[in-house]
Amino acid sequence: MITTVTLNPAIDREYFVTNHVPKNHQYIYEEKDIKVYPGGKGLISAIDFKNLGYPDVQNMGFAGGRQGFFFERMVQEYEVTTNYIHTENEIRNNVFIIAKEPVTYTHFNDYTYQVDPQDVEEFVKRFRRGIVDSDFILIAGSIPAGIDFNIYQRLVKICNELGKEVYLQASGKALNLALPEKPKVIVPYFKHTRKILNEKVVEFEDYIRAGRRLLEEGAQYVILPFHCDRLLFTKEEVYSLSPVDFCLKNWLGAGDAYNAAFLDYVFQKGFDFIEANKYAGAAALSVAERKAIFITDRSQIVNNLDRIIIKELEV
Repeated sequence: MITTVTLNPAIDREYFVTNHVPKNHQYIYEEKDIKVYPGGKGLISAIDFKNLGYPDVQNMGFAGGRQGFFFERMVQEYEVTTNYIHTENEIRNNVFIIAKEPVTYTHFNDYTYQVDPQDVEEFVKRFRRGIVDSDFILIAGSIPAGIDFNIYQRLVKICNELGKEVYLQASGKALNLALPEKPKVIVPYFKHTRKILNEKVVEFEDYIRAGRRLLEEGAQYVILPFHCDRLLFTKEEVYSLSPVDFCLKNWLGAGDAYNAAFLDYVFQKGFDFIEANKYAGAAALSVAERKAIFITDRSQIVNNLDRIIIKELEV
């Protein structure tokens, strides 16, 4: 079984338009130009795992209000096992407007969701029971209001106690607190703050310093987004990962495809950090260049492998 955790899910709505002009009233007539998905880091990866042929995939987290039941039904349509704590407060909604001429990407992100403390404690108990038979644990995304920033630290600690390795994509204080528990792989998520470990990340040197500090603080491996590339950190080396002839059509789902494909490679061939990242980069490319947010099969990944370049850096 594979377990993914999404504490702050959302209903995602994508609108594809020719051009996005503020104050201009637009009508969208084609069904293909409107997409509605169950969203949230971890959840989209869970759907990718199902599309890659994994029979037992569960997504754990919270689903709120009446929209939460609609959200859960959408998830179950992808044959992902839902293991949610239902809350009274309504789940979030996100709106993405993607224009073609010129290429623009506008994101309206709802952060109003709140979880009560008793629901958090119930989730932690359920998490300990729910991961016993899991081969991989992917914990990803932001944290809704009402949940302490130490939640990821608590979850990674439980994984360590049960002998489970963790792939963690997180940001801010939640990431900082989780590091001493030594998650296997860390992917910082920092585009909304531009900070890692409370320090601004702007220049290339800032990224290198941040990646190395994450290793010092407890991460075993680090995958650091760097514009359209990735910087890959082991204890000894730093690598760059870059796509060739990249044509962006859709950001939504690309990072989740990266996460799922990385673990798919590890499951198939064992842990090889560099090769798993190359495979993951090819998966992200296959999503970013289409109007769909999910991987549909491994051929999409394999066909893009030659377009991913990894180089060791002298830094």
